[in-house]
Amino acid sequence: GTTVTVTSSWNDKSYSTKAGRDGTWRIMLHTPEAGGPYVLTITGDNTLIFSDIYVGEVWLASGQSNMAMQLKECYESTKAILTSQKSNIRFINVPPLGSYKPLTDIKADWVVAAPENVGDCSAVAWYFAHFIQENLGVPVGIINASFGGSVVETWMSRETCQTLGDISVPEVSDGTTGWEANIPTTMYNGMLNPIVGYGIQGCIWYQGESNAGEAFQYRDLMPLMITDWRNRWGYDFPFYMVQLASFTAKQTAPVESTWAELREAQTRTLHLQNTGMAVAIDIGEEFDIHPKNKQEVGRRLALVARAQTYGEKIPYSGPMYDTYQIEGNKIRIYFKHTDGGLKTQNNETLKGFTISGVDHKFHWADAVIDGNSIIVSSPEVAFPIAVRYAWADNPICNLYNGVNLPASPFRTDDWQGITYGNK
Repeated sequence: GTTVTVTSSWNDKSYSTKAGRDGTWRIMLHTPEAGGPYVLTITGDNTLIFSDIYVGEVWLASGQSNMAMQLKECYESTKAILTSQKSNIRFINVPPLGSYKPLTDIKADWVVAAPENVGDCSAVAWYFAHFIQENLGVPVGIINASFGGSVVETWMSRETCQTLGDISVPEVSDGTTGWEANIPTTMYNGMLNPIVGYGIQGCIWYQGESNAGEAFQYRDLMPLMITDWRNRWGYDFPFYMVQLASFTAKQTAPVESTWAELREAQTRTLHLQNTGMAVAIDIGEEFDIHPKNKQEVGRRLALVARAQTYGEKIPYSGPMYDTYQIEGNKIRIYFKHTDGGLKTQNNETLKGFTISGVDHKFHWADAVIDGNSIIVSSPEVAFPIAVRYAWADNPICNLYNGVNLPASPFRTDDWQGITYGNK
């Protein structure tokens, strides 16, 4: 019942409300253009003064271990850590905790991304913030809520999970899950619910490895989770994801691939409004599920944000499959985002295309760039009906556009239970 008054130094205005019976209260402030430092003075039974506050672009970073991976673990980390000295980037690491009931608070503070502590920041998030700041010239804040090994279902609210008939939702109870990362709703309860409603510009997301075994269901799960979060926040904020990088031994023959299906599900999520994707198929590591080139991942995410959120007229995506046309014994593939034209690195022969006839057997294909399209064929397939590109856990592929952004893996078919003609 105490009256709480908040005074903001940027406009010298005061805002008041009464605390509820449980002591909680909320005040919405009008914020100025990006800048600082500012001071907030909060008065109730006592007075709290918060100084060194900045107003800027706040982004939520979430997902599993590739988002959680810290800057100090990555390539170019020493240079990045030193660069942080001149930045105005701040971050919060939400404590990794799953809960059987929705929590309302976290024990964490904003940290200035300075050389002595920036190594603990999410690498993808820091590089994303760095490239955003480099172009906007404003303070950037990152709220990192990520958990290694977590499945997408654990990041959904209880109400949303209950709409999925094949998912077992645990009962609401006291207690936490420790390091168990695949119990539906628990990461949402412990790490996301406490920050729902915090003013964010958007979200960046790197997850999917733990859902590769249910790639077909991911087509529904990913858009459902995004919609769940947007409903909780009350607005359709931008949501930009990282498509899974390559992993495991190189596939040298046409194969079926759960990781390729997961990437396809991620691409299909782009049908949801205000979404975007950074392709990372060319920067994975064969024997490390945690590739260390997070600088390029952050840069590509920042390109999407700069174009789609901040309105810059820049290329932000590699070639994306659009349509196909059967031309006799060949198939012509058309692409979007061919900025500067289609190409391979160092003018190599195109690799990674397979083609199938009515027998549904895929064969390695000859692929030739023709303007903004690619003509695909094989002497093994007299009447082709389907093409795939980079369809493997760790594919051989080398298609880019003129600004050196890689093409997203794709297939023109939607078959299951495929056989292959030249294993």
